[in-house]
Amino acid sequence: MVSSLDGVRNSVLLWVSSRFARPRPSTRKSHIVVHGFSDVVPSLFQDANVPIEISVAKLLDWLISRRHCSTNWQDQVAPVREKINHAIRDMPENEEVRQLLSGSFINYFNCKRIVEILKDTEKDSKNFFGSYGSQRMKDWLEILKMYRVDNVYLADAAQQLVRTLSYEVPSMKRQINKNNQLRDESFAREEAYIKNCAEMQSQYERECGNLGIKGHHIRSELLSLLKEMPAVFEGAVSRLKHIQPIIDLYRSFINFTLRQELPDPEFLPLIHYILTKGNTTTYEWRTGRVPDVVQELRLSSPVDVETAVEDHIDPGDVDEATSVGTSQSNGDFVHVEQEEIDFGDVDDNISWDISVQEDASGKVDSLGSEEGGADVAKGTDALSVLHNVTTREMFLNELRELECFLQQRIAEVSIEGDVLLVSIMQNAPPDVQKQNVESLRAMSREIKELLETMTTQKMLHLYQIHSSPRYVDRLVEQLEHKLHLAEKYTRSREALISHREEALEEQKRLEPQLDTIIAKAKALRSEIEAEVSAKYRGRPVRLIGSNLF
Repeated sequence: MVSSLDGVRNSVLLWVSSRFARPRPSTRKSHIVVHGFSDVVPSLFQDANVPIEISVAKLLDWLISRRHCSTNWQDQVAPVREKINHAIRDMPENEEVRQLLSGSFINYFNCKRIVEILKDTEKDSKNFFGSYGSQRMKDWLEILKMYRVDNVYLADAAQQLVRTLSYEVPSMKRQINKNNQLRDESFAREEAYIKNCAEMQSQYERECGNLGIKGHHIRSELLSLLKEMPAVFEGAVSRLKHIQPIIDLYRSFINFTLRQELPDPEFLPLIHYILTKGNTTTYEWRTGRVPDVVQELRLSSPVDVETAVEDHIDPGDVDEATSVGTSQSNGDFVHVEQEEIDFGDVDDNISWDISVQEDASGKVDSLGSEEGGADVAKGTDALSVLHNVTTREMFLNELRELECFLQQRIAEVSIEGDVLLVSIMQNAPPDVQKQNVESLRAMSREIKELLETMTTQKMLHLYQIHSSPRYVDRLVEQLEHKLHLAEKYTRSREALISHREEALEEQKRLEPQLDTIIAKAKALRSEIEAEVSAKYRGRPVRLIGSNLF
């Protein structure tokens, strides 16, 4: 080995001498001087240690361009794949073999390792000449032989490495990052869903509270509120009697100012009427006559869910001899029970088809307010004066008039040093002179409380519920929409939690797979580098790439 190396070195020296030598002028004897020989010769030997760097993305093209593999290697590897698919059907029970065959793609180096394992498992099948009689060993040795033809195994391994590094690893990393992002975003979205659901539920409960219902059966509970209106009107009439001193004070002040006694019809006429006769029908207020029949249009029987069976009116209970019932006005709104009113089911069904037939005496029909000498209050005339929108607004305006009077008197009494005002009020009635700021403010508070009783949000809803079926539908729809939104947020939160759990499960499955794929890819890279290095007499080979792990 040393002599052959010396022969190579001598040949190189002779070639370099002839290539780079030039004559040096001399008077004695000509000879050759070699320039740069000490630089050239070491560089020739140092090239053997310079690594070969190959881009992973161009590895397959590099192998083909250097004629290590043929261009039709894919046609050559197809029979090998068929042979492998046939061979793996009959394999010994071995954990390492199972792991090698568990991958989606088996390469030449996996086959080499399988052969090494079979050498131990199939050693009993050796014959006298040292060859294996096992068909398993014969199949895998044949596979290795087919792989080595035209270095097909190198091209196959290079393609597998490129596919793993360019597609499989980035795809799994993107999926893992996506799952991590989904997990982080899901917590913020879940908090938003919880907040929105609580807000919708709070709004629903707050609006139900404003209406005075529980919200279990919205329509039935809204209709059942109509039973509260008579009690509210009775309370207003009762409180109106308590503010009689305020009314008397205002009347004394007006009479003193105008220097004359105003008649009752000209001084707060509706308040005076209610104090005198109570909350009668509008018909009686308008005509001065008590109606014989009060026929009021009603949404439906105001029943709630719990008492639906008890409160439901059976049309069959109405006297067949009289198609229209009668009721005297007692200050509350009343209605007529009729045979042809469709009360619907016990639940929220509403019928608006109301007809009035003649009774046995032929006194009442569907038109007019006076038939055959009978006074019939129908439509808005059948409503009480505190229920009718026109008379109710008139009543509220008279209360506001009292309130404004008291506010003005409070301002006047609060003024000190006004000699003219003091001199004028000296001639006022005693009940006007004795009032001070505190007593006037107490009176003003009573008027405000009575106004608030008649104008609460709940009362405004009740007026609309009684008079408009569309309003009831719209109110029910608005409340149910809030419940629907709350349920929607709840379902969205449950779906979000489910997706997050699925993402976590997928991440737990992908992370070990990614580690396994990366480990196998690293081993494959090392094996390819070793195989290529062997073809260049051990020169180092390095596979490079920006996405190489």
